[in-house]
Amino acid sequence: MLERSIGLQEGRFGVFGEGAYCRSGVDGEAGSAAFGLGATFDLISMGGFTGYALAGANLQNGSPVVYGGVGGRYGLELFPVEGFAEVGVQRLSTDLLAVTGPRVTIGLTYRSFVGPLASLVAPPVPAGDGSGTPAGGGLPAQCTVSPEEDRSAARSAAVRAANQALSAAASSYSAGFSSFSYRVNITNVSISGNSATATGSITINLVSRGSGERTSDTYPGTVTLVREGCGWRATGYSRG
Repeated sequence: MLERSIGLQEGRFGVFGEGAYCRSGVDGEAGSAAFGLGATFDLISMGGFTGYALAGANLQNGSPVVYGGVGGRYGLELFPVEGFAEVGVQRLSTDLLAVTGPRVTIGLTYRSFVGPLASLVAPPVPAGDGSGTPAGGGLPAQCTVSPEEDRSAARSAAVRAANQALSAAASSYSAGFSSFSYRVNITNVSISGNSATATGSITINLVSRGSGERTSDTYPGTVTLVREGCGWRATGYSRG
């Protein structure tokens, strides 16, 4: 079966529509198209892995099919491609009898974040000297850097961490695309003592290896950092 689907997800619940070409498995007999709808519900999420339940129905060569099962998908926050695998059962009803059998699906999904752009608005600067570092901030006394240099160091650490994560993800998921490029844009850095946040967006351009389709999407997000000596170290990323 060759399948294409498109869906939307809000929180733990998702819906999708799918179209597929199913091989007949019979010599000399052509395959058939199938179209349908389905839904998923996330059961568990740990790091980049999400386990979910799914159910759906479609119409294959005029015969109704219903199915259900469980699946797992894995992806990185900074990267729009996820790998997934699903197992379950399906029931196809014909005029003579109903056929029940296994349903196994593996593949790659391209995801696009859709949401408010409020996260790109600069958060309020903490009270202090107007530099983003509150009075009596956490810069060690032995560090001879100005507030502007301190913010620049935090920005550079955020960009460096994003570049490293995206490069690693591109290598891991290269089977899904033939061309990949990205741009990291930091719009605001806020420092509070020994912690900092760098807010901005990542624009990713890629070409699907399967369809040849070129896509470009921008993902707003925030990198969190902690002070490390006179510099900064990224500790996490949240999208949106």
